[in-house]
Amino acid sequence: MFNVNKKLWSFNFGCLIAGSLVWLVQLGNLAPVPSILHPHTDFILDYYPGLVTAITASLASFLLLTLMHKGFKLCASEHTFWLLLPTLCFVTLTLSIGPFLFLTILYAAIPMLFILLFSAITFRLKAQKKTALYAKAL
Repeated sequence: MFNVNKKLWSFNFGCLIAGSLVWLVQLGNLAPVPSILHPHTDFILDYYPGLVTAITASLASFLLLTLMHKGFKLCASEHTFWLLLPTLCFVTLTLSIGPFLFLTILYAAIPMLFILLFSAITFRLKAQKKTALYAKAL
């Protein structure tokens, strides 16, 4: 029907992921603190925003992977380089321009990159098993 340039769309989704890092960090910093944690001020100040950022980044990456797979018929293992390149460039740019923001960006970037790489490796291994079974059947 129509031809989708998978490298371009992988790069577009990579840019979407890289752009969402700042939004996810802001969301983690603005998250309301449950009343159970109010007595633990050290935890709230040091770890709570990063924890909320990491959880929302994980959820966002699962959502984007689902959108890629269902909506655009893209797999994370097809063009992993183009999917991860914008995020890695953004993290490197953050390190060189604003090193004080680097750790807060990593709270969102590490879970996202981990989930994307894990899904790419998983899909690649499944595809290799399928081709091995198909070749064995011939």
